[in-house]
Amino acid sequence: MIDLTKAKLPEAIEVSGSFYRIHTDFRYFIRFGQLLSEKEALPHAFDFMFIAEIPQDRIAGFKALTAFMNPPRLLPRKNGREEAGPPVIDYQLDADLIYAAFMQQYHIDLSMDSLHWYQFSALLAGLRETKLTDIISFRLWENTSGKKDEYTRAMQKLHDAWEIEVIDAEDDA
Repeated sequence: MIDLTKAKLPEAIEVSGSFYRIHTDFRYFIRFGQLLSEKEALPHAFDFMFIAEIPQDRIAGFKALTAFMNPPRLLPRKNGREEAGPPVIDYQLDADLIYAAFMQQYHIDLSMDSLHWYQFSALLAGLRETKLTDIISFRLWENTSGKKDEYTRAMQKLHDAWEIEVIDAEDDA
């Protein structure tokens, strides 16, 4: 999370009382996220995130990287019982839409420009009126009314067309 009281964005994580410089460009964290979804990824698979020195305690390093990637958010407040729900964005599947949205909204060429993970995340959250935000709204849509009118059928069709397939660990076995 961006701290506006600091002159620079963080470039290191603390692991077992020592600081380790890490790659903070969004591309590295997208790759990190992809590896997180691979159930067979071993702790040394995440060594590419460290610039010079790798922590001896790779599990603690992994946990610190995960905390850096997903800093706590105070808003919006969530009820502790709420589940995360299905994914609404996939950095690989939605790459073209993310690229187009950043060009459209911010005139940032993600293929050329470097952005710190925190900058990328903040700008992604701030997107409005793009094809990507339309698709995210389709993925979030639920028929809570119970109606089966033309609008509901059309929205269900869009939801189904754009839904991100979740592969359960049980399905992989």
